[in-house]
Amino acid sequence: MIKNSKRKEGYLMVEVFVAICISLIVMSTVNLMLNESISLVEQTDNRIELMEQFNEIKSSLKRELRNSNNIRFYKNNKNIMPEDGFVAVDKIKISRFDNVKSGVVKVKDKSIHVNKYNKKLFISYNGGNYEIGNYAEGIEAKKDSDNSFSIKLKLNKNNNQFNDIINIRLRN
Repeated sequence: MIKNSKRKEGYLMVEVFVAICISLIVMSTVNLMLNESISLVEQTDNRIELMEQFNEIKSSLKRELRNSNNIRFYKNNKNIMPEDGFVAVDKIKISRFDNVKSGVVKVKDKSIHVNKYNKKLFISYNGGNYEIGNYAEGIEAKKDSDNSFSIKLKLNKNNNQFNDIINIRLRN
């Protein structure tokens, strides 16, 4: 009778060890699936935020650019005309001519640029910089016709990239 009880105790240890191993495998699998789900949710949130940011930037840029009379693109402080496809630009300068009551034409200049250190997009005028968007990595531009331009905006948040094109037709 003593021999039987020792055997049962030995089998119990093996059974407990097998149960612990199976539990660890199941918990590891559940943990892996949970981490993947959290990662997908974060990526989706980042993508949605980038799309919302792009739409806000798009409306600001369209308003500013459509009401301008002149658009100039700059790369390395040199005026360029991007006619053969998209070209990376550092700055976009726009001018709007306003008629003053006395018949004098007043020029209002603005510039659009990306601060690459903090990934923010700014419009500069009247001596100040006004932020219009986050996560901006760069701007590319191309001339479609005499009064039509396309601007490709590159956004990036936590290695989630979003690129889209803004088509602009000048009114003036």
